[in-house]
Formats: sequence, C-alpha cells, structure tokens
Amino acid sequence: MKMTVKQRANLYAAIIALVCGIIFIFSPREYHFYPICPFYAATHLLCPGCGGTRALYYLLHFNLAAAWHFNALVTIGAPSALLYFAGWYYSVMRYGQAPAVVPPRWVIASAYVITILFAVVRNINPIFRI
Repeated sequence: MKMTVKQRANLYAAIIALVCGIIFIFSPREYHFYPICPFYAATHLLCPGCGGTRALYYLLHFNLAAAWHFNALVTIGAPSALLYFAGWYYSVMRYGQAPAVVPPRWVIASAYVITILFAVVRNINPIFRI
C-alpha cells in the first residue's frame, strides 16, 4: 500500500509525539531501557549524540541549563529540527505537497564541521564530559 504525502506527514508527527511522550514520562536517569551508545561502549569516548536522550528529557521539561549540560548540540539542534518539521508539516497539510528545500553545500559542510568539532572538544576538555 502506498501512502500519500499527508498520511506520511501524519505518521511522522505521530512518531515524534510518541517518542517525545516516552522521553517526557520516563526519565533516562531512572529507567534503563534506553539503548546504550555503541560508540561509547566500544571506545569510552563521547560521540556527538551522547547525552542526547537526557538533553531531550530536560528540554521537554523546559530545563535548558540541564539540557545544555548533557548535550549542547542536541539542545540547539532539536528545537531547530522541530521548527523545520513544523514548517514542512504545515506545507504538506495546507498545500498537499512537501516543499523542495535543498540546503546549500556550505550549510551541510558547516553542520559536519560543527558536529566533528563538538565531538573533539567534548572529549578533550573534561569540563564538557557528562
């Protein structure tokens, strides 16, 4: 069965709401069913996403300082991604088609560089360790 773009948008919105609901209710500090980072398990180095679930938990509870402490990249990236999704969702629901947004190469390259620098800095400087 082929899904229409509106059905797909509603499915994505439901998945986002479900994941946010689970993270909101079940604290990663108290419940241990969340997956362990395979990169950290293998190397004992923090990947750019380490602490992201805890950061999302605190973002959903509007505790920006705690979210920033656990993962600054997720603290900035998650609301940005949610705003992008909201615009995409509105366009799909209003006009019936997904907007054709292609970011320039420099934006993609900058995102990669920032992510790599973030991973390096948080592993070098003990202040940024979780």
